[in-house]
Amino acid sequence: MIKRILALSLVILILSISVSANDGSYYVSGNQLIPIIETDISVRKEILKITRKTKRQVEVSVYYEFFNPGNPKSVIVGFEAFSPGGDVDPRPRDGQHPNIYHFTVNMNDKPLSYKVAIVEDSAYYENGKFKTLTRTQMEESMGNNGWQSADFFYVYHFTADFKTGLNIIKHTYICDLSGSVDFLYSFDYVLTAATRWANKQIDDFTLIVDMGEFQDFHIDDPAFGESPGWTIKGKGVKNREQSHIDYSGHDERELTRTRFAMMKGQVEYHAKNFHPKEELHIRSFQPLAYMPIPFDCKEWLQLAYNLTYVEDYTIETANDLSRRILRNYPFARRGYIFSSPELKKYYSNQTWYKPDPNYKAVVSELPKEEQEWIFRYPE
Repeated sequence: MIKRILALSLVILILSISVSANDGSYYVSGNQLIPIIETDISVRKEILKITRKTKRQVEVSVYYEFFNPGNPKSVIVGFEAFSPGGDVDPRPRDGQHPNIYHFTVNMNDKPLSYKVAIVEDSAYYENGKFKTLTRTQMEESMGNNGWQSADFFYVYHFTADFKTGLNIIKHTYICDLSGSVDFLYSFDYVLTAATRWANKQIDDFTLIVDMGEFQDFHIDDPAFGESPGWTIKGKGVKNREQSHIDYSGHDERELTRTRFAMMKGQVEYHAKNFHPKEELHIRSFQPLAYMPIPFDCKEWLQLAYNLTYVEDYTIETANDLSRRILRNYPFARRGYIFSSPELKKYYSNQTWYKPDPNYKAVVSELPKEEQEWIFRYPE
C-alpha cells in the first residue's frame, strides 16, 4: 500500500502588484512557476522543524527571515503540493489537498488568509489570474489515472506585504506520512527551492527532526554534504551506513545515508551559507521487511530499534536463545546491562545499543504494548 505526498517547501511566487515593480518567482520540485525573476529579496534564515505527531502524521513548522533591500511591495506567496498517488483517493477535500490539514500563515506577527488553486501545468498564473481547473477537468484527470492519482496539483497562495528590511514568515501544517511494503513511513521535503532567491542560498539554515520515542529512521546524506554534521539533542545513536543503490529516481545511483536510533529527543543540522542541491528524504524501514522468519539470532545479527512497532504479532523463533533475546528486547533498547553472557554478547553488537548503568529493568514500568511484547515470549 503506497501513499505518496510530496512535502511542502515554501515556494515563493513573487508577482508584482505594483505596476512599476518586476518581482520574480520561486520554484519547488523542479516545476517552474511564473518566469519573473526576483532579484533583490534574499532568505536570511530558515528554521525547519518536522515533528511526528502520530503514527501516520507529521507537523511541519517553518520560520523564515527574508530581507527586502528595496521599497515595500505586495507580492503573492505560494507553495505547491502534488496530488497523492498509489493506493489512495486523490480527490480534493473541500477544495484542498486531501492529505494536508490545519495550514496557517503568519507574517510579521499578523495571521494571513490563503486560497487554494488546483492547476495542471507550471504556467498556472497568467494575466493576474490562476488557471484553476474545473470539476470536470479534475474528474477527467483522475479517471485517466484509474482514480488512484491525478495529474493536477495544488497551489496554496496568499498576498504578503514585504516591508523594507527584515520580514518574518511562519507557517505550519500537518500532513499524512507516506508508507509502503518497505517503509513504515517516509517523508520528503524540497530544499533546493531556496536557491531561487537573490542570494541563491539560505544564509543560516537549521533543520530539526523529531520522529518520536524509540524510532529507527534514516536520512539521506546528499543534501547535507559528504560529512553531515548531525547533532542529537536527547538520547539516541547515529551511524553512517555504507553506500546503497537508490532506485527512487529515473536513474539508479549510489548514495549514503545516516541511521538514527532515537530513544527520545531530536536530530539537528545547522549550516551557514546553505546551498542545497538535493532534497530531504526521511525513511523508516518496516522492522520485519527483511527479517527471516523464524528468527534465528545466530543468523540475523541486527534487530531494528523499533521492532515493538509490530503489535499483536508473535515473531516465530528458531530456538530458546532467540526467544530470550526477543523477550528482553524492550530492556535492551533502554540500555539495560545484561548479566547473561549470551544476551550481553548479542545486544552489545547492536549498532543502537547504548549501555545505561542507571537503568533498572522493571516490567511494570514499561508501556502496556511492551509489557504485552514480553508476555508473548515466555521464559
